[in-house]
Amino acid sequence: MKNSIAAAAAAAMFGLLVSGQQARSDDCDDLVTSVETAVEVASKVLEQNMADITKVKPSDDKEKASVMNRFCSASGEFLGFSRAYRVVVSECLRGSKRRDTVASLTKSIRSLEDSIIDTCK
Repeated sequence: MKNSIAAAAAAAMFGLLVSGQQARSDDCDDLVTSVETAVEVASKVLEQNMADITKVKPSDDKEKASVMNRFCSASGEFLGFSRAYRVVVSECLRGSKRRDTVASLTKSIRSLEDSIIDTCK
């Protein structure tokens, strides 16, 4: 389900960008809603993955590497959804709402990148 929502949103955004035409507001509304839903799902998946990861302390290097890989994978997936959302709102929103939302997303993305960069090289 989440993959199909993300794929549909990405395909729609790609179509809008390739066409080079101004997106109709209803198309953008639908696209923003779809991507918001995908980001919400990705956030819940990230929370669940982090909860699962922290349940058991790894006992050896192999388990530590597995936990690190799961952490990096989950974080990277959420980071990707966040970047996609930033692109969509940058194209679809206007005025101060666009500026404020893009600035907020950029700040959140940088914060997440900074928090995982040393672990997930």
